[in-house]
Amino acid sequence: MIKHVVFYDGTCGLCDRIVLCIHRSDKKRIFGFAPLEGKTAAEQLKDLPPEQKSADSMVLIENYQTPDQRTLIMGKAGLRTSWLLGGWWSLLGIFYFCVPAFVTDFFYRIVARNRHIFFNQKECIIPPAVDRDLFLD
Repeated sequence: MIKHVVFYDGTCGLCDRIVLCIHRSDKKRIFGFAPLEGKTAAEQLKDLPPEQKSADSMVLIENYQTPDQRTLIMGKAGLRTSWLLGGWWSLLGIFYFCVPAFVTDFFYRIVARNRHIFFNQKECIIPPAVDRDLFLD
């Protein structure tokens, strides 16, 4: 059952690799994934300001479709995802609690601005056949 959804740029090679890394590390299968360009993002993120759901933003909806649902973007979304993955990822995720958003977002924007220079653009991720239900459209 999907507990959290990660929204990502579906045309970004770096984003694809990060999503596949999260997917492989998610032993409890609590994360779902959806491209920012898809129908799920259009429905779930319609109330976010446009700059927060741009192709440069990673968006995490924690506690997806529950009364406790909350939305995190950019650096905080990445660090919270690490924390929720648990295990060794928690060492990175601990920064979610002690580093302010303006700092994490500063570094996030540097990487986001340059991601297409270092990674090829892609059409979309091809999810593993056994886990296609974790990849939303």
